[in-house]
Amino acid sequence: MFVYIRDPHLAKRIMLNDFQYFHDRGVYCNEERDPLSSNLFALPGQRWKNLRARLTPTFTSGQLRNMMPTFLDVGKKLMAQMEKLVERETVLEMRAITSRFVLEIVASVYFGFEANCLENSDDPFRINLRRANSKGFVNNIRSAGLFICPTLLKITGISALSPQLIKFIMDLVKYQIDHREKNKITRKDFIQLLIDLRREVKDNVEHMTIEQCAANVFMFYFAGTESSTGAISFTLHELSHNPEVMTKLQQEIDEMLERNGGEITYENIKAMKYLDLCVKETLRKYPSLPILNRECTQDYRVPDSDVVIRKGVQVIIPLLGISMNEKYFPDPELYSPERFDEDTINHDPDAYYPFGTGPHNCIGLRQGVLVAKIGIILLLSKYNFRPSIPSKVKFASATISLAPDGGLPLKVERRN
Repeated sequence: MFVYIRDPHLAKRIMLNDFQYFHDRGVYCNEERDPLSSNLFALPGQRWKNLRARLTPTFTSGQLRNMMPTFLDVGKKLMAQMEKLVERETVLEMRAITSRFVLEIVASVYFGFEANCLENSDDPFRINLRRANSKGFVNNIRSAGLFICPTLLKITGISALSPQLIKFIMDLVKYQIDHREKNKITRKDFIQLLIDLRREVKDNVEHMTIEQCAANVFMFYFAGTESSTGAISFTLHELSHNPEVMTKLQQEIDEMLERNGGEITYENIKAMKYLDLCVKETLRKYPSLPILNRECTQDYRVPDSDVVIRKGVQVIIPLLGISMNEKYFPDPELYSPERFDEDTINHDPDAYYPFGTGPHNCIGLRQGVLVAKIGIILLLSKYNFRPSIPSKVKFASATISLAPDGGLPLKVERRN
């Protein structure tokens, strides 16, 4: 049984003010039989709270600044690949290209190695992510079981991830941890943080197992890639149908680059107001997850009503439905970054939370947005994008994250 929360103000209250009644997501998590399901996203109660506190230092402003050279190095590879592709073709599947860009960043930042996804579309790092997103009867059960009906996976005995994907992640994480521990190698990345956490024995915090490390690395592998890929590619899609917005954003990008001698820095990106408005509007129309989950952990009386949500009941928040409701976002189909401008604000701020809100909001949201902004800056600094498909996107079915059915092909032209 689940309760569908259509009121965004009640949804926000559930996630923020009344968090103590809904501190678990209620998604599938089976640490004993299916250890890779026990990641930060799925863990309940105190286990989640402890791990969240231990992982939070990875996503501070200082850490993001340290990651900038990695982001920009991969950005150079993206632009070199774009040059080759534009020479051969006029229409490019930009979701696939941006996914390969983000995957190379994820490989370096989280796994500690260099992937070759941009030049090699069959790189194992990319193939395995596609396997996680592939359609089919068993994967459809996995998608439904992870979010909507965890009992499905418990009854069927189907694991949250395919056996091939589990082996790939486990082998990769085991190798990285063993290699670094044996050779006393230290590197500023997510794997290193997990290695350090494995060594910690304090305040009765339990030792992290290899499986727990792998579970959390996979979570960021999947979630980090999908969120940034969507933000970049959906932005390009919308700009292709809104050339006046694209021109305005390109002007801001050109002025920033000229002002700073072509250098892209963390501070320069933070100062780009219109880019921020565009990304916010993209995340409104295309949130990474179309729904948010919470589980009622003690009986909860809905404010100003006689309705009681009982302990154990699943709560579903239709994030995409709320963000496309004209009651909270006038003319919701219109791509209008200005609706988020403080001087011309035209939406209900309490109905906007593309990464969730409260203690359970997305831990990596700032990194995901930063990577997306870098990709958008690089691509728009050199290219114009024109539509090759209708503006209204048809979404793929039976997927965890919001994804277009058939990708996002765009006409690409070099800027004069």
